[in-house]
Parts: sequence; C-alpha cells; structure tokens
Amino acid sequence: MRQQPWTQHLLRWGALVSVFTTAVVLTGGTLVWLAERHASGGNLRHWGDAAWWAVTTLTTVGYGEHYPVTLLGRLVAVCIMAAGVAIIGAVAAIVAYAFAGRLATRLEEAVRQVEHQVEHVGEEVEEVEAEVSGRRPGPHRGALQEIVVGVADPDTADSLTWLLARLGWHPAAGDDGIGWRAGAVLLRIAVRPWDAPVGIQGRLTFGAGSPERLARITRESGRHGFHAVHVVVAPDGSLPGDHTGPVTLRTHAGFEVVLTTS
Repeated sequence: MRQQPWTQHLLRWGALVSVFTTAVVLTGGTLVWLAERHASGGNLRHWGDAAWWAVTTLTTVGYGEHYPVTLLGRLVAVCIMAAGVAIIGAVAAIVAYAFAGRLATRLEEAVRQVEHQVEHVGEEVEEVEAEVSGRRPGPHRGALQEIVVGVADPDTADSLTWLLARLGWHPAAGDDGIGWRAGAVLLRIAVRPWDAPVGIQGRLTFGAGSPERLARITRESGRHGFHAVHVVVAPDGSLPGDHTGPVTLRTHAGFEVVLTTS
C-alpha cells in the first residue's frame, strides 16, 4: 500500500517534536542541576531530580516539590516553560493535521469512485444508444481527455498554475500527481527543460470570458511571471481603445498563453 504524502509529513514532524522535547528536558535539567546542586537552600542536588523537574515543568504539571532558587536556574525554568507551551501547540497542530489528512484522503477516494461510476454509466448509455440506433459505439461523451504540457522551468510551471486557477480550472488529484480540470479536460504540467534557453517554447489558448475579466487577468499576470506581448494595459486595468483580445502573455522562458474573450 502506497504511503500518503500527509503521512510522511506527520512522521517527520512527530520525530522533530520528539527530538526537540528530549533535547529541552536533558539540556534544561542538566543546566538547572549544575546551577542548583551547590546552592544554599537548593532542592535539586541530584541530576535525576533535575531531569524529573524539567519534565514536570515542560508539561506544565509542576508538582512543587522541586524548584530552582538561583537566578540562572529560574531563567532556565522560564525557557523550559516557553518550550513546553510551544510543544503542546505543535502536538495539537500535528493531531489536527492527521485528522485533516485522513479526511482529505477519504474525500479523494470517494471522488474517484464517483467519477469511475459516472464514466461506467456513460459507457453503458453509449452502448445502449448504439444498439438502438444500429451504429457502432464510439468514445462516450463523459470520457476524460488528459493533456500533458511540458514547460521549461519551475517558474513557468508556477505561472501557468496561477493562470489556470485564475481562469476557473480546479485542481484534481490522481496517481500521477496534481492536475487541473475544466469539464472533461485534465491538464497536467511537467517541467521538461529544453536545450534552447530563449524563444517561444510552447503556446496554449484559453477563453477568459468578458473583456473586463480579460483585462484584469492581464494586469494581474505581471505579478506572476507573465508579460503581455504587443499590448499595454492601463493602470485602471483596461485595455487600450476597443481592444477585446486576444492577448498574448509570455513567460521569461518563452512559454506563451493566448487569452481570448470567448
């Protein structure tokens, strides 16, 4: 069974919290023991008592039978208390992340099952229609068309990811990673560097909707690695004159996206 990404993060964070907790207890307990073992009126003369005191202080229990009397010992106690609050918060966050990860996994599995059932029903409908009409069945209307787009670098991938989200595409998880879906089209982005560092490396065309929305996306694209080609957008976000598109956006790596108002 393949391990989920959220499980790997959970194990990593749990290990980090455990190591940090052990380090705080051992370091804090040792420092307090060194400061208190010869202090007048001190009650932490043994390392074991100091380590036990560090554990109770870190967990905010604080029985009160042991406590530091020197200035250095109290300063260390304050640091251990602060670390204890931080660790408790981290543990709570890890537990919440674990529940959220399991819920997300179950939701993704449920979505995949529903999509599979819908696709299966579509195939059966096509077969029935073919039998009734006497024609040979072809690809059903619910078939998912998957497109893989190769980009030159991670920056171009980030820019294209922003644009897809801005255009209303929805992320879709699968066995091959995250893709972007709109209707029956699934688009995946793969970083595949070309030998030539400059020039037009690829082009996609998308409909942006109204001219106003086209202008807004064109204006915002400058903050996400794009620059408009042969079009200057006014500061208020409007396009010059009666220009209603198309608008060509280009990344620094030369990847072009054409936006239309259709």
